[in-house]
Amino acid sequence: MALKDSITECAISFGDLDPMGIVWHGNYFRFMELGREAFGKHNDLDAMGMYDLGYFTPIVRSIIDHKAPLAYGDVVTIRTWMQPSPAAKILLHYEMRNKSTDQIVATAETVQVFLNKDRKLMLDLPEFYRTWKEHKTS
Repeated sequence: MALKDSITECAISFGDLDPMGIVWHGNYFRFMELGREAFGKHNDLDAMGMYDLGYFTPIVRSIIDHKAPLAYGDVVTIRTWMQPSPAAKILLHYEMRNKSTDQIVATAETVQVFLNKDRKLMLDLPEFYRTWKEHKTS
């Protein structure tokens, strides 16, 4: 079974806007979080499930390239996919589009690492993740 890209949407509300009437740049991190959650649910790798197994997966790197603004009433579509890596980390990519115009508004990526329940960095893949990768990427 192969990994599946996930697609989710978010309607832009008044509270998402900055004083110029466009989406405040910090809200793109929230859109990415929605994408990560959707990806996890679609691929049986959700954050709370990992937490229940005793692992945290904090983001250690985020990159966003803003391409076009979003405004009140727009709907952003977030496509999320994973880049395979042999290292003990999760590499996700995001493409955000204005649903009505299909214009790319931002591209992004995040890097997450594994910490155990004592919040110590895991340099080797946790066993549950190794098993998940073998099942999902073969």
